[in-house]
Amino acid sequence: MKNDSTILILLVLALTLVGCKTNHIAEQQRFERSVLKELPFSVDSISWFASGDLPTFRFANANYVNASPDAEIRPDGDYWICNMFDAGPPAHQAEENIWRNVLVSHKNQRVVCIDRYLRQGRTVGYCYVLQSERKEYPTYGTFHWDVSDSRNIEMVGEMLNDLKELALKRRRRTKANLASPASQDEYWKMIFHADSLFDARLYDEACQVYALAFSDDRYILPSQLSTTANKMSSIGNSQAALTCMRCRLALEKDFYEDPLTSPYEELSDSFEVRSRQWHYDLELKNTLESIFERDQYDRLLWSQAVKNNPGDTERNERLARRALMTDSLNLVLVGDILSQYGFPRKESVGDFANQAVCLVFQHANLDYQKRFLPQLEAAVSRGDIAPVFLALLRDRIDVREGRPQRYGTQIDDKGNLAPLLDASRVNQWRQEVGLPALEQVGE
Repeated sequence: MKNDSTILILLVLALTLVGCKTNHIAEQQRFERSVLKELPFSVDSISWFASGDLPTFRFANANYVNASPDAEIRPDGDYWICNMFDAGPPAHQAEENIWRNVLVSHKNQRVVCIDRYLRQGRTVGYCYVLQSERKEYPTYGTFHWDVSDSRNIEMVGEMLNDLKELALKRRRRTKANLASPASQDEYWKMIFHADSLFDARLYDEACQVYALAFSDDRYILPSQLSTTANKMSSIGNSQAALTCMRCRLALEKDFYEDPLTSPYEELSDSFEVRSRQWHYDLELKNTLESIFERDQYDRLLWSQAVKNNPGDTERNERLARRALMTDSLNLVLVGDILSQYGFPRKESVGDFANQAVCLVFQHANLDYQKRFLPQLEAAVSRGDIAPVFLALLRDRIDVREGRPQRYGTQIDDKGNLAPLLDASRVNQWRQEVGLPALEQVGE
């Protein structure tokens, strides 16, 4: 009797859950049909976004849609309002401009914003729905006030202006003619661009740019694949996350996650095999890789901003402060690691992770560098780190203390090579530590 009761309860619960799912599907279908009825033109296909602050879908038509816009958004961000006074609508949409329609439905208490782009002779675009809370559409009632009420026009206007910035970002992304990176510098530009799209909730565009950035193995910072996989998981794009992890598996022969805790069940067998082979301290390894990634990211973001927009002093100064704060934080973390573990052994964290320690100390102050030098010398003698890192640090210390450098790795404040200890032997010394020869070294 007890078993029968349990089965009955489970059956009722299952039917209840199924009923909820069916109701949600019916609500979604009703909402979609209701919104599409209000569009001033028909669309051939739509694709709803899984996340975001506003119910949003992307649409496409096989041909050009010439329905009159309410406004045209120019590349510089200016609005050109159509049908005001004697100004008629444009005869044909230009590819560099965005056509916008704004529909206000008092009956449904919603505002629908439609942005259209012209791509190779066909119309594509995005539809954003500002939906007030209503019993018909409880899942989609984002706002607890009536967005269609004229008394709230100022607030709605601000939201539409924010959507204009999204529209311009999307136009710049599609106009960029992005391709696989052809250099390390191009790789970082694409990563910064993808991150900015992701932060703006332009998830589909961000995914495309990430995929292109990772299309050439030569330039990938391996830990960035895991970072991006986490971002993809956070927006429910499990397939893109899995693609990133598979790419890292192929890129690094010793990469693995804990097979017992990793969310990527499809890769658990590979992780299990590698965990038995390498026996890494994954917590320490991941911490060091995160330090390495932050160091490179913030420093290169700052240097590229200075290079590309030297006149934007406010932003450049802000990024400089951010890079210096990252240096300080990383130095504290590395100092704690050295105090607790000593210099990380390659057999414990791998080649890539223990380079983070060297990288951080290249940016540290002179006292830290001198204090760290004996540990680095011991690590090089054990084979835990390549001799080139020791050469870089020795040169940096010598130049900072006013002595000539041995390996020729440092430049002065004017961008010139700092004085050499022996110009006739510098290329021999560089070869010994794995550095390429200097060209046109004076005798």
